[in-house]
Amino acid sequence: MEQQKPHYDPSNLIWNPLHTINEQHQYCYCGKDRSLMELTLQCKDCRNWFHASCLDISLGPVMLFITNYKFQCKNCSENGGEFFERTTAGWKEIVGSSIANLILQTHMQEYVATSGDKRIGQFCAQNVPELKLGFRGKKLHYRWATLGSCLYTNKDTFAARDEKNRSAASDFCLINPNLWDIRSESFTGHKTNIGGHMSRISREFSSNSNLRKDTNDVTTIQKFTATKRQNTGYRTAKRGQNPLLTPSGEQRNIRNGFRYIPCQKDELFPVIGYRNSEQFPYGVRLSKEDASLSVYISADQLTATTEKGFRMARANCSVREGKWFYEVYVDRGGEGQIRGKDAAHVRIGWARREGNRNAPVGFDGYSYGIRDLTGQKVHQSRPKSFGEPFKTGDTIGLFISLPPLEKVYPGYKVKSAKRHRTAITLKGSPAFEYKDYKPTKQMDDLLNPPNGVCQGVAFEDLYSFLPCPDEFTRKDELTDDDGTLGYYPAISMYGGGTCTVNFGPYFQYPPPADPEAETIKKVRTWRPMSERYREFIAEDVVYDIIDEIESWARWLGYERVDNKKSSAAATTADRKKKRKIVKESNFDED
Repeated sequence: MEQQKPHYDPSNLIWNPLHTINEQHQYCYCGKDRSLMELTLQCKDCRNWFHASCLDISLGPVMLFITNYKFQCKNCSENGGEFFERTTAGWKEIVGSSIANLILQTHMQEYVATSGDKRIGQFCAQNVPELKLGFRGKKLHYRWATLGSCLYTNKDTFAARDEKNRSAASDFCLINPNLWDIRSESFTGHKTNIGGHMSRISREFSSNSNLRKDTNDVTTIQKFTATKRQNTGYRTAKRGQNPLLTPSGEQRNIRNGFRYIPCQKDELFPVIGYRNSEQFPYGVRLSKEDASLSVYISADQLTATTEKGFRMARANCSVREGKWFYEVYVDRGGEGQIRGKDAAHVRIGWARREGNRNAPVGFDGYSYGIRDLTGQKVHQSRPKSFGEPFKTGDTIGLFISLPPLEKVYPGYKVKSAKRHRTAITLKGSPAFEYKDYKPTKQMDDLLNPPNGVCQGVAFEDLYSFLPCPDEFTRKDELTDDDGTLGYYPAISMYGGGTCTVNFGPYFQYPPPADPEAETIKKVRTWRPMSERYREFIAEDVVYDIIDEIESWARWLGYERVDNKKSSAAATTADRKKKRKIVKESNFDED
């Protein structure tokens, strides 16, 4: 077949960015204009539009605004013939095409899909062949729950009337009501960071965004870089850039009162069988397992944001004693109100394990935070005057000093950790199910220097990180130290607020050698949080070894040294039998 060249030059056409409309209003082989009342198909190669009436091939059952197809015109085909293929439509394509057709049917008026609206479902049911739904039945059985779920989850395509209270029962419309922009795979071809949920935030934090421009941007200050980096915690995020953000909804916060940590089988522990599995990236980072489900965390797990109200993310390593320091770069925050509504905010500080992840830092008695807009310190939701406000482009340093427990509690003896965990299969992967701590109370200093200017001591006499059971504590609640207690670096974001943490060892504004000393000292007394990672891993390995030894001892009939004798202890005969089995085993041959 010969190619059918149009009587105009397609290379001279001036198109809009989406390649849906040109200034000359010339399309197809015929060179005539497009019309919303007539089906036109876009060629996947030249991206020109062709009227269905001008095609030589049969399209089968079709309708206006279909997006699930592949089309190639005669001019782009190797054999000179046209190619057309329909692909199975998903609910996103079905609902999008249906709303577009309903908009056209109501004479180009804005169509809003309300909760329980039957028009979408009826339109889908009446156009099963045209929509190419991918099932053999002639009738479509649907529920509003299905349609509502589709509208609610696809934020890149459907906009709610009230985005702050977005739900499946909200009123929805197309996020782009311009019907001319609907093209092949327009409901599936959006390249967003996390399936559409972050498309708006990605645009706001692009390098050319007005929100990123600030006269005090620290990118103008000399950066501290290392000659050689190791992937053992010595990592620094690139400030001012927009890393790929993914939802921490994949973190394993499944059941209330429990948390889930990846684990792996290890033959070196024949009794307990499994040990914790450290996940990439290695080093001190924001923990997806210990963040709110609404927090989005970058691939290097050093940057976090959220679209919702205040949500918290904590680091994967805690500190129990000593002097520690880390920095927070505010990618976006301290915006106050925009158009009468609260804009992006951040709140940073330190938090314990019991701290509420769905609240800002400083919300309860288990965290201590600093507000961006006012510079106030916050604890138990009570703000008090403290330092200067900070905003987009500022770098905030946070210093904590914790005395040894033996100094706070004379006579205190350190005990090995008691870990209440069970190895299970979760989403096809092995994971430990840990009992989580319930809220309980009591330690020393927090120091927050924004952009290197010391603001003084924010908090003194912090609560101890040890659990404090009272008369309301149930027997099945976790009251022992499982090795994860302590104070964690914590950040919380609101309405698009974004933070990038720097755990060291190189800082933009490092504190003096001894922030607590009145005189200048040359010997550094504090440590960067990056140095805590190896210690934290070593402690976890020691706890695994202790668990293995105690499991062997319990199997042989012995009790833990610091526990009382159990009434269910094994008999002497059982002990001798088990010892005989151990002696005859071949565990030592390897």
